[in-house]
Amino acid sequence: MTDSDLYAAVDLGSNSFHMLVARREHGELRVIDRIREMVRIAGGLDDDGRLDAETRERALGCLARFGQRLAGIPNRQIRAVGTQTFRRLQSPRAFLLVAETALGCPIDVISGREEARLVWLGARLGAAPEEDARVVLDIGGGSTEIVAGHSRDPALAESLQYGCVSVTRRAFGDGRVTAHRWDRMSEEIAEELLALQPALRAIGWRRAVGTSGTIRAVQSMIAARDGETPRPITVDDVADLRDRVLAAGHVGAVDLPGLSSRRQPVIAGGLLVLEACMEAFTIERLDISPYALREGVLIDLFGRLEQTDPRETTVQAMAERFGVDRAQADRVRDFALTGFEQVAEFHGLRRAHRDLLDWACRLHESGLGIAHSQYQLHSAYIVEHSDMAGFSRQEQELMAFLLRYQRRRIPADALDALPERLHQAARVLLALVRLSVALCRARSDSDLPDFALQSDERGLKLRLPEGWLGRHPLSARSLAIQRTQLARLGVGLKLGKLGTPHPGAAGS
Repeated sequence: MTDSDLYAAVDLGSNSFHMLVARREHGELRVIDRIREMVRIAGGLDDDGRLDAETRERALGCLARFGQRLAGIPNRQIRAVGTQTFRRLQSPRAFLLVAETALGCPIDVISGREEARLVWLGARLGAAPEEDARVVLDIGGGSTEIVAGHSRDPALAESLQYGCVSVTRRAFGDGRVTAHRWDRMSEEIAEELLALQPALRAIGWRRAVGTSGTIRAVQSMIAARDGETPRPITVDDVADLRDRVLAAGHVGAVDLPGLSSRRQPVIAGGLLVLEACMEAFTIERLDISPYALREGVLIDLFGRLEQTDPRETTVQAMAERFGVDRAQADRVRDFALTGFEQVAEFHGLRRAHRDLLDWACRLHESGLGIAHSQYQLHSAYIVEHSDMAGFSRQEQELMAFLLRYQRRRIPADALDALPERLHQAARVLLALVRLSVALCRARSDSDLPDFALQSDERGLKLRLPEGWLGRHPLSARSLAIQRTQLARLGVGLKLGKLGTPHPGAAGS
């Protein structure tokens, strides 16, 4: 077995960090290693999103240990995701810089709905394809994911900002557990869950499934209480455990059979959330899945590499929703991708960069569905703030950067909106987008020139057929503007004459 046969998924949750390493066998992935550490990163985060020093060092130590196991596995075959607590960090880029260095690979911060989608993929492992519709509950440290449907793509995927760590801190901040505090927090959560009830009823789910740490801990406590093997959780089981936790009176005094010392400090909040969900959705019995977010990340990663990328479906649907002119999007896309192939090797750009360039070009006019004036800003806002299945926050931020500055002025601090590791790629990709938009402005295939694009240390050199700029004065002016604006990002642009047609040129 070589490292090129291995794939890894890293789930950086608010309570625990998990890693799976799998080997590809006969076109499928077989898990060969699992590592889990209770980091409780959410417990070290204050209300302003600041992480205390002790928790920070604990998290980085864990990531360094994970990094040792990941060493040698190709980066394209690793995906690490950060969930609710990473979304709440006051200075996420500063922490991610050292965290990614310790882990040895990029960390994708994902939205709550994307987290729910990945939970769904994991929880479906082992389920029969024709199985009835189901609802899946995943209670994490900082949030709870609620997903429902009956196929690979869920019909409902929501994330609520209530998890075992966050609810324990809010409801029982000084450690005291009382019925009054329990009921007050239950009512607050129930109000949030109320909005989901109509959609769940419409789906018509017949089976409820729970996954991840809190729910599996509850299952272990029930099994230890009854002296039985683990079984599904019932509403009576949850009510009994609630009474036992309330009787303890303090989070530090909860000492129940089957409850680990690592889970004890946050079980009160987790149990409270579970009870609220089961009551709101009238769940009488909760089956338990051994699979969760980390398996979903692994499945999604494998799908991306096997050309079943959910991001492609997301972009197609978004382009249709906003009425994008497909012919114009294809012109810009084709021109940009042809240029990409000519300069990618020099700049060390990879397939992942090509994909993001492709998708950005196909959505570059999505903002026209809102207004023509400043449509580039509308396009950027749509991509940055939409729930886009399959995309991480950083990917959406990079595409939004390309769309926001596809035309008009580029401010000197434009790159500050992106993680530093993306700066060099962003410069080149933006140059490709701006050149493509400028040269495709006539919205006609007949006006597109053959071209060649070259890169060196000084920037880009665009070669066009002799006399073409003289016959296209508007394009000539646009390219002069591009030269000025790209210089603000440190990208030089020179124009030259094209001799014989470049073998990869557009229109050749």
